[in-house]
Amino acid sequence: HLLQHYSTRKPVLNSFTGGISKHKLQQAIAYIQDHLAEDISLEAIAAEVGMSQYHFGRLFKQATGFSPYQFALKCRVERGKELLLNNKRTISEVALEVGFSSQSHFTQSFKKLLGVTPKQLIKQ
Repeated sequence: HLLQHYSTRKPVLNSFTGGISKHKLQQAIAYIQDHLAEDISLEAIAAEVGMSQYHFGRLFKQATGFSPYQFALKCRVERGKELLLNNKRTISEVALEVGFSSQSHFTQSFKKLLGVTPKQLIKQ
């Protein structure tokens, strides 16, 4: 009360636009990218940044426009695209390396996000 009404300096409140601090967002993204080949859970990502699952999920989506699951899926597809273009690996090898349970799931997600199948990308 005293500070609010009688202080000459106004308190500086840290406000983060986008819902989550830049540091925590970068930490979460780094965790996702480092663990793409694994089964990434919301619980694990939230624990990494020291937040509750519910709060983290809401703030992450507010900041990125994607849920943590959608973001991880997007990262997996992007990494898969890089591997297909830069290395001589089969589609099924790349799918398993980036964390998909099957080539079929990888192909479905790849086509949905990029508009082409992995095979079509390789032939270009």
